[in-house]
Amino acid sequence: MRNLFLAAAACVAFALPASAQTGSVSFSIVNNSNATIDSILYGQSSSDEWSDNILDYQVEPGDSVEITIDDGLEDCMYDFYYTFDDGSDYVERVNMCEIDGQEFEFTGS
Repeated sequence: MRNLFLAAAACVAFALPASAQTGSVSFSIVNNSNATIDSILYGQSSSDEWSDNILDYQVEPGDSVEITIDDGLEDCMYDFYYTFDDGSDYVERVNMCEIDGQEFEFTGS
């Protein structure tokens, strides 16, 4: 399986304790893989439901995209589901309550 490194620099609109946030969270996802990201979906880790594709365009290797999650953040734990133009996919679990403006790195293999 190919190595995938996605870095997200996060800017949090509301930084609250690790219980639950109620505001939106914005961050950048940098595609450090060798494949183009076709779609990104997200959902609360406690749910089986995914959002619609949150990308307006494909993200080429080396490019980045600004993401804002504005669903009230009822839970801290979210899963992000990436699909790539080479047919592969990847799921990353993220604690949205800990994104505090520091660099956040999505990694997978």
